[in-house]
Amino acid sequence: MSLRLVRIDDRLIHGQVVAGWLRAIGGRRIVIVDDATARDEFLREVLTLAAPQGVPVEVYDVAAGAARCIELAAKPEPVIVLARSPRTILGLRQAGVPIEVVDLGGMGAGPGRKRIHKTISVSPGEIRELREIERLGTRVEIQIVVDDRPISFASVVSGE
Repeated sequence: MSLRLVRIDDRLIHGQVVAGWLRAIGGRRIVIVDDATARDEFLREVLTLAAPQGVPVEVYDVAAGAARCIELAAKPEPVIVLARSPRTILGLRQAGVPIEVVDLGGMGAGPGRKRIHKTISVSPGEIRELREIERLGTRVEIQIVVDDRPISFASVVSGE
Protein backbone atom coordinates (compact mmCIF):
# COMPACT_ATOMS: atom_id res chain seq x y z
CA MET A 1 0.00 0.00 0.00
CA SER A 2 1.35 3.41 -0.89
CA LEU A 3 -0.23 5.38 1.96
CA ARG A 4 3.08 5.22 3.80
CA LEU A 5 2.23 7.72 6.53
CA VAL A 6 -1.20 8.85 7.66
CA ARG A 7 -0.70 11.51 10.30
CA ILE A 8 -2.87 13.72 12.45
CA ASP A 9 -1.00 16.97 12.97
CA ASP A 10 -2.76 20.28 13.48
CA ARG A 11 0.16 22.08 11.81
CA LEU A 12 -0.07 19.93 8.67
CA ILE A 13 3.16 20.62 6.73
CA HIS A 14 6.09 21.76 8.88
CA GLY A 15 9.73 20.90 9.53
CA GLN A 16 9.18 17.46 11.09
CA VAL A 17 7.03 16.36 8.18
CA VAL A 18 9.35 17.74 5.49
CA ALA A 19 12.77 17.08 7.02
CA GLY A 20 12.04 13.84 8.83
CA TRP A 21 9.06 11.88 7.62
CA LEU A 22 9.18 12.70 3.91
CA ARG A 23 12.78 11.53 3.64
CA ALA A 24 12.39 8.53 5.96
CA ILE A 25 9.52 6.99 4.03
CA GLY A 26 10.58 8.20 0.59
CA GLY A 27 7.37 10.19 0.21
CA ARG A 28 6.72 11.51 -3.27
CA ARG A 29 3.36 13.22 -2.69
CA ILE A 30 1.55 14.91 0.20
CA VAL A 31 -2.22 14.72 0.42
CA ILE A 32 -3.91 17.00 2.93
CA VAL A 33 -7.46 16.16 3.89
CA ASP A 34 -9.20 18.94 5.79
CA ASP A 35 -12.51 20.59 5.02
CA ALA A 36 -11.51 24.10 6.17
CA THR A 37 -8.14 24.05 4.41
CA ALA A 38 -9.77 22.85 1.19
CA ARG A 39 -11.95 25.99 1.24
CA ASP A 40 -9.07 28.40 2.00
CA GLU A 41 -7.20 29.30 -1.18
CA PHE A 42 -4.48 31.27 0.64
CA LEU A 43 -3.74 28.45 3.11
CA ARG A 44 -3.64 25.91 0.27
CA GLU A 45 -1.03 28.06 -1.47
CA VAL A 46 1.05 28.46 1.72
CA LEU A 47 1.04 24.70 2.31
CA THR A 48 2.02 24.00 -1.28
CA LEU A 49 4.99 26.37 -0.90
CA ALA A 50 6.01 24.65 2.38
CA ALA A 51 6.67 21.35 0.63
CA PRO A 52 10.03 20.61 -0.97
CA GLN A 53 10.36 21.35 -4.66
CA GLY A 54 9.14 18.42 -6.73
CA VAL A 55 6.77 17.08 -4.06
CA PRO A 56 3.21 17.76 -5.14
CA VAL A 57 0.71 18.81 -2.48
CA GLU A 58 -2.97 18.05 -2.97
CA VAL A 59 -5.66 19.44 -0.67
CA TYR A 60 -9.14 17.96 -0.41
CA ASP A 61 -12.23 18.00 1.73
CA VAL A 62 -13.09 14.69 3.39
CA ALA A 63 -15.36 13.38 0.62
CA ALA A 64 -12.97 14.11 -2.25
CA GLY A 65 -9.98 13.17 -0.09
CA ALA A 66 -11.43 9.73 0.60
CA ALA A 67 -11.85 9.06 -3.12
CA ARG A 68 -8.31 10.29 -3.86
CA CYS A 69 -6.77 8.28 -1.01
CA ILE A 70 -8.49 5.10 -2.16
CA GLU A 71 -7.11 5.73 -5.65
CA LEU A 72 -3.58 6.42 -4.38
CA ALA A 73 -3.59 3.42 -2.03
CA ALA A 74 -3.77 1.17 -5.07
CA LYS A 75 -0.71 2.74 -6.70
CA PRO A 76 2.98 2.22 -5.87
CA GLU A 77 3.86 5.90 -5.31
CA PRO A 78 4.67 6.51 -1.60
CA VAL A 79 2.22 9.07 -0.20
CA ILE A 80 1.88 11.01 3.05
CA VAL A 81 -1.67 11.82 4.13
CA LEU A 82 -2.07 14.66 6.63
CA ALA A 83 -5.16 15.68 8.59
CA ARG A 84 -5.78 18.10 11.42
CA SER A 85 -8.16 15.95 13.45
CA PRO A 86 -9.24 12.43 14.32
CA ARG A 87 -12.70 13.23 12.93
CA THR A 88 -11.19 13.56 9.45
CA ILE A 89 -9.37 10.23 9.70
CA LEU A 90 -12.54 8.60 11.01
CA GLY A 91 -14.38 9.96 7.97
CA LEU A 92 -11.72 8.51 5.67
CA ARG A 93 -11.93 5.09 7.35
CA GLN A 94 -15.73 5.11 7.20
CA ALA A 95 -15.47 5.89 3.48
CA GLY A 96 -13.30 2.81 2.96
CA VAL A 97 -9.80 4.27 2.88
CA PRO A 98 -7.40 1.44 3.82
CA ILE A 99 -5.38 2.89 6.69
CA GLU A 100 -3.25 0.40 8.64
CA VAL A 101 -1.75 2.90 11.09
CA VAL A 102 -2.52 6.50 11.94
CA ASP A 103 0.18 8.54 13.63
CA LEU A 104 -0.63 11.21 16.19
CA GLY A 105 2.05 13.78 15.54
CA GLY A 106 0.82 17.05 16.98
CA MET A 107 -2.47 18.00 18.58
CA GLY A 108 -2.23 21.25 20.50
CA ALA A 109 -3.43 22.11 23.97
CA GLY A 110 -6.48 24.23 24.65
CA PRO A 111 -9.66 24.51 26.67
CA GLY A 112 -11.31 21.15 27.22
CA ARG A 113 -8.22 19.25 26.08
CA LYS A 114 -6.06 16.94 28.15
CA ARG A 115 -2.39 16.32 27.44
CA ILE A 116 -1.73 12.61 26.97
CA HIS A 117 1.85 12.78 25.66
CA LYS A 118 4.31 15.62 25.02
CA THR A 119 2.65 17.61 22.18
CA ILE A 120 -0.52 15.53 22.06
CA SER A 121 -3.64 16.90 23.73
CA VAL A 122 -7.09 15.51 23.08
CA SER A 123 -10.68 16.33 23.86
CA PRO A 124 -13.12 13.69 25.11
CA GLY A 125 -14.71 13.66 21.64
CA GLU A 126 -11.34 13.03 19.99
CA ILE A 127 -10.68 10.12 22.35
CA ARG A 128 -13.99 8.60 21.23
CA GLU A 129 -13.09 9.18 17.57
CA LEU A 130 -9.65 7.63 17.97
CA ARG A 131 -11.16 4.60 19.71
CA GLU A 132 -13.64 4.25 16.84
CA ILE A 133 -10.75 4.40 14.35
CA GLU A 134 -9.13 1.54 16.27
CA ARG A 135 -12.41 -0.38 16.32
CA LEU A 136 -12.42 -0.12 12.51
CA GLY A 137 -9.08 -1.94 12.41
CA THR A 138 -6.56 0.91 12.24
CA ARG A 139 -3.76 1.06 14.81
CA VAL A 140 -3.42 4.48 16.42
CA GLU A 141 0.13 5.33 17.47
CA ILE A 142 1.99 8.33 18.81
CA GLN A 143 5.26 9.03 17.03
CA ILE A 144 6.06 12.72 17.01
CA VAL A 145 9.34 12.44 15.10
CA VAL A 146 10.58 9.66 12.88
CA ASP A 147 13.29 8.61 15.36
CA ASP A 148 10.79 8.17 18.22
CA ARG A 149 9.61 4.70 19.08
CA PRO A 150 5.87 4.39 18.38
CA ILE A 151 3.63 4.35 21.46
CA SER A 152 0.16 2.86 21.22
CA PHE A 153 -2.68 5.29 21.80
CA ALA A 154 -4.47 2.69 23.93
CA SER A 155 -1.52 2.58 26.35
CA VAL A 156 -1.77 6.29 27.16
CA VAL A 157 -5.56 6.52 27.48
CA SER A 158 -6.37 3.11 28.90
CA GLY A 159 -7.97 4.61 32.01
CA GLU A 160 -9.93 7.31 30.20
